[in-house]
Amino acid sequence: MTEKLMSNHAISRRDFLKGTAAFGIAAGTTTLYAPYVKAAAGQIVVRGLGGAYEAAMMKAVYEPFTAETGIKVAVQPATAAQIRAMVEAKRVRIDVVDLLDVAQLSLDRIGALDAIAYDKMTYTRPDDIQASVRRPNMVGNLFFATVLVYNTEVFPAGAHPKGWSQFWDVKRFPGARTLADQKSGAAELEFALLADGVAKDALYPLDVDRAFKSLGRIKSSVVKWWDTGAVSAQMLELKEAVIGGIWNGRAQALIDNGAPLAIDWTEAKQQVQYWGIVKGAQNSENAQRFIDFALQPEVQGNLTQVIAYGPTNTKAFEYVRPEDLAKLPSAPDYFPLTFQQNPEWWTDHLSEIGSRWQAWVLSK
Repeated sequence: MTEKLMSNHAISRRDFLKGTAAFGIAAGTTTLYAPYVKAAAGQIVVRGLGGAYEAAMMKAVYEPFTAETGIKVAVQPATAAQIRAMVEAKRVRIDVVDLLDVAQLSLDRIGALDAIAYDKMTYTRPDDIQASVRRPNMVGNLFFATVLVYNTEVFPAGAHPKGWSQFWDVKRFPGARTLADQKSGAAELEFALLADGVAKDALYPLDVDRAFKSLGRIKSSVVKWWDTGAVSAQMLELKEAVIGGIWNGRAQALIDNGAPLAIDWTEAKQQVQYWGIVKGAQNSENAQRFIDFALQPEVQGNLTQVIAYGPTNTKAFEYVRPEDLAKLPSAPDYFPLTFQQNPEWWTDHLSEIGSRWQAWVLSK
């Protein structure tokens, strides 16, 4: 661990575990290490997420990478806390980590990630990757967003709420609401500030007192503070809420299945899923090659055909089908309307906000 990391950026094991758990990274785990796939020559081990996400990655990234290079991709579930433990014990069993921005940044701050070899990339032109997600030891592989979703039977097109100040306007747009609980990863402090008149380019550092005061004005109309994507989707699908802030992928799945819902992208909150290479990885060269391959425009474009998350490579849109473009958080028409969550701020304040949120949400 470097001197810098040991100073003002140091993270205690307790804070690290609390932080990554709050972002849904360490849930449901009781063992130090998950059952693992032994690394072998001509192979890489990637931290997997399971579900529809992993199926999409398998089809659009893992299998094409193996076909191109002959390098097999093994997928292993693991939490950020487990990866930290592997690095500290020098028993690293995962090569590539695929994690949410705050969890990945937490690993980077403790020195658990190797540098991304941008200068050796051959599949990808590094300058084509969005500058905001191109970091020394981690690189964004996709954007996802929390968006304003509304029931089209209650709010017809043209008469629906746009942006968070209108979401907060329960007189003009009456009906039950749903918003994220802190347990989902982060309470919607940014939306509360936008609703209170803060410009999206002036959000950080967040004015926490002002955000909680704003949340207090909408609290009685929020019938459920959702803690998982499945719960958020269920609330809107069953019309228990007619308007909500939920992840775009969850909303799009409902829309594709015929639910009377629509997305308004005004002031959507962008977050980033990052690739990283674990320090001490057994297959680090293969891992570098994998990330280079996965970031190239055609691969990122193909991924949008199987899951509604946005490319981080600006050239990928040349490979996106028109019918998929309208679903993507980083689509050129939507991106300027949105803002990116600041993972540094949340990493620094996650424990503090978690404690305050728990008391606030239970209060009358």
